[in-house]
Amino acid sequence: MPQKDRRRFRRARLRLRIARLEGLGQGRGREDLWTTDVSAGGMFFHAPLVDEPAVGTNLTFELRVPPGEGYSSSAGKVRGSGKVIRAVAGGGAGTGLAVQFTRPLALDF
Repeated sequence: MPQKDRRRFRRARLRLRIARLEGLGQGRGREDLWTTDVSAGGMFFHAPLVDEPAVGTNLTFELRVPPGEGYSSSAGKVRGSGKVIRAVAGGGAGTGLAVQFTRPLALDF
């Protein structure tokens, strides 16, 4: 029997640069990190980590949004915070992290 999708929010395959990331330990956030998908409730990305973070680890981040037709003629930033709800060993891609947003995102366009 197929598993039911328990997601509350629709995900968009959205590749946004993670310009700042804090909460994964010293030195994190300096790598070239990108989201894999984003929804109204969270995001997923891969990071080259030595140790998987514990579920519940709090993060703060800033995403860079390029300009695009229909929403902004200039680049923008999205700042937010969240908590790790799942960590998946990804082999060569690094550890996949599912992050649930813990407060509304701050948009700066």
